[in-house]
Amino acid sequence: MALTALTLPTPVRRRPVLVKRDYGLRDQAIEAHDRGEYQAAVEQTLAYLLPEHGNIDLAAGELCLVQGTARVHIALIDDRLSVSALLARLPDADRATAALRYFLGRLSSTGQLFQPRLREHAIALEFEDRLPLLHPQKLIEVLQRLPLEADSHDAWLSEQFQLVTPDRAPLTDLDEAEWERAWAFWSAHWAAIEELMLESRRRRSLRFLDALGSLAVNQVRYLLPLHGALRAELAEHSDTYTDQEEDPNRRDAALARCIKSMRLVEPDRLRAALGHAKYAFCPLQEGTASMIASMLGPHRLQGTGELRASGRHLEAALELIADFIYLLTYQVWPEAIERALREALDQASDKPWREVADLLWQQAIQINRQHGQSTDEQQANELAALPFD
Repeated sequence: MALTALTLPTPVRRRPVLVKRDYGLRDQAIEAHDRGEYQAAVEQTLAYLLPEHGNIDLAAGELCLVQGTARVHIALIDDRLSVSALLARLPDADRATAALRYFLGRLSSTGQLFQPRLREHAIALEFEDRLPLLHPQKLIEVLQRLPLEADSHDAWLSEQFQLVTPDRAPLTDLDEAEWERAWAFWSAHWAAIEELMLESRRRRSLRFLDALGSLAVNQVRYLLPLHGALRAELAEHSDTYTDQEEDPNRRDAALARCIKSMRLVEPDRLRAALGHAKYAFCPLQEGTASMIASMLGPHRLQGTGELRASGRHLEAALELIADFIYLLTYQVWPEAIERALREALDQASDKPWREVADLLWQQAIQINRQHGQSTDEQQANELAALPFD
């Protein structure tokens, strides 16, 4: 039976709170570095990046931050600053070779400010530099990437190669009600994606495949606090089926493999991969007015409007659902915008496709009018010309 509606549940994953950074502190850090006050520049940079920590005194001792399952250590060593995250300890030679091949191949990169290191059978991500050479922007770049990379790979290394992770931060288990919601969503989600994939094959529409691929991975990322090897497996599949430069047949095959693999996941494996985490650095980007305009503005809605006008309500609804979920998956928003995006999805949940397309179309126009940012007068005129009903 063809899928007639899509359920859009609220997240089990705890949404991060938007904490405004003081950009004045960043400017003060740059000025302090230019004056030669290098330690003060580092501490002001950290205060800018970590507004909830208040004043930071590295002379008093090492700063240890929790980023998901990774612990990040920041310390002054003489006139140098060290940033490191211990991922795992290597066991016997056979597993060590495989783990090192992955570790060095996936986490090292030419021009990357931090690099993987092997020290006495321990593998870690490390950055170190002399204070006079450590411009605040360099430190900001390191701390915006190294903790996230450490969090993305430590649990995977542990599960894939059975490595010991002596410095791994624990997750908070889901309670029974959260787990029941998570398993119900997981089962229903991949069943729905499989039905929609059959429709995608029938229609042979790249736009449909684009929206379906986005929804398949992003709704899981938005709703569930997924970690470890299962998160890595999902990401590996999605790298192919969301790649718009890839051959469509290969994308379709990758999505089919992903659906088959995810539907075979047992409850025990999923539950072990779920857990609430703390993040010193928000894993989401701060949403902007230009992002709202890009995803919900007139240029984006023009194509969706053509689908509605031609009676292709399922494709229009799927595009709009995917765009709303994308905005909630990768960005953190002020309360008013977060509420508007979520309420739109709540209203669209379990509604027929035509009703979803009409409802989200109207909501997209309204949210963009209130919170978007027109890039020029022409775009503003286009927005005003879009029908509201």
